[in-house]
Amino acid sequence: MIVLLRVFGLLLLAILVLFGLWIAFVNLTGRENSMWFGGRPSTLGVKDGKLSGPRKTPNSVVSDGVAATHPAYVAPIAFTGDPRAALAKLGNVLQALDRVTIIKVEETYLYAEFRSKTLGYVDDFEARVDAAASVIHVRSASRVGYGDKNFNRARVELIRAKFAAS
Repeated sequence: MIVLLRVFGLLLLAILVLFGLWIAFVNLTGRENSMWFGGRPSTLGVKDGKLSGPRKTPNSVVSDGVAATHPAYVAPIAFTGDPRAALAKLGNVLQALDRVTIIKVEETYLYAEFRSKTLGYVDDFEARVDAAASVIHVRSASRVGYGDKNFNRARVELIRAKFAAS
């Protein structure tokens, strides 16, 4: 019986080591299509006037260039007045939240990283001002894993509520 437990323990340890090596390989070789890639994606930013689409896994939401019937669709944030002031207001809303780092702010674009409380996972948050439509398009996506228990959608809705209240 003890021998069987030791063999089982060694097999489990071997599997964990191999899994760790796989994750290291994926990240060192920059395989962004893997759900185990934890680096900053190269797809961030505005390309062809739009934010990137949703990830292939169900752990992202986006309002830009996605049909309202798509499972990853989330409504953009509406604003009135000056588009620059709206983006600055969004930046202030983000800075008031916990575990967020604003990485880049441009004239019509904002990029921030959210870090989870327990394990430190990073989610990417992007915003693009569409002055003609008086909306701020948003994208929030987890970097690793498959599902996110709707954390990205809840984050966008929290930001929308705080934006409207301020």
